Amino acid sequence: MPDVMVSIAKPKVFGFLHGLAFITISLSVSWLALANSTSSAQSSPLPKLMLPVICEVGQSCLVQKLVDHDSGSERRDYRCGKLTTDGHDGVDIRLRTLDDMRAGYRVVAAASGTVLRTRDGEPDISTRVRDVIAGKEAGNGVVIDHGNGWQTQYSHMLQGSVTVQPGQKITAGTPLGLIGMSGNSEFPHLHFSIRHNGVTIDPFTGGHQGTACDPTAKGKGLWDPMASTALQYAPTAIISVGLSSSLPSRLAMTQSNESQPPNSTEPMFLWADVMGAKPGDIQTFTIRGPDGQVTHSQQLDVNDGGLSWFAFSGKRPPTSGWPKGKYSGLYVIRRDGVVIAKRGRIDTVN
Repeated sequence: MPDVMVSIAKPKVFGFLHGLAFITISLSVSWLALANSTSSAQSSPLPKLMLPVICEVGQSCLVQKLVDHDSGSERRDYRCGKLTTDGHDGVDIRLRTLDDMRAGYRVVAAASGTVLRTRDGEPDISTRVRDVIAGKEAGNGVVIDHGNGWQTQYSHMLQGSVTVQPGQKITAGTPLGLIGMSGNSEFPHLHFSIRHNGVTIDPFTGGHQGTACDPTAKGKGLWDPMASTALQYAPTAIISVGLSSSLPSRLAMTQSNESQPPNSTEPMFLWADVMGAKPGDIQTFTIRGPDGQVTHSQQLDVNDGGLSWFAFSGKRPPTSGWPKGKYSGLYVIRRDGVVIAKRGRIDTVN
């Protein structure tokens, strides 16, 4: 959804995406203006964008959602993949857990400009356990005006972390706040969006949201070389894995880097939270005991997959219970015989 909420034969309202508008201006709009958005963007180029977060993509943070390029009810990212939701208008760069959020990962301005609007004070509470306040879906955030009709927006920031004020002149890389989970958010992440003359632009293509996807697209778009390299298309990634005596809830998986260690007299599960798994992918679960020997191994097909996929495999304890010591779990996912992602975990049975 763009900053300009477009409705044919109705006024067009400028504001902060997801209701963060403090000042609104009514303006008429035509289909012609939307159709010409790409050429207009080309004639008023935005400076190359730096990565809007200070984190290592693929390690401390992950890209979980991209701009939706499907004009109907389906979903397609710029590479015609499924790393998006219907109508999604930005790029979600997430942290793995709330522990990571509390550690503090900086949000920075992707380009120079003037701060247009800010909001702070919204709590960092998952929508899995509370309702979102209408008009505050973006949570804490910042909108920056870059001139020539260009704006960037930084949403769901950490409560109390916003460090800039409306009217402030900033340069690329200026700290804006911290990644949070405020507003309409289930996990800690930054929702980064770009608009030109009120129309959503995909930073991976430089074109507007309605353009057709391309499975061969390189994804350089508006990014500077460093950001483009860091943000290479990764259709599948493992968010987290854990060893435990019971299966965690979706909410619990985002709570902490520390999972509940297995109990010596209860079953032992190896679980994985995965994004971008596809039907037909092969998962391998391996648990090794304190002596390094395999205590459990299982191979399972992915029968569904999607943007979010939860998988697990486990085993009951031996009659005498699990021997005390360190256990390691390894989750591997393969596609067409090739390993595309793997992640391990070590926990102790006391």
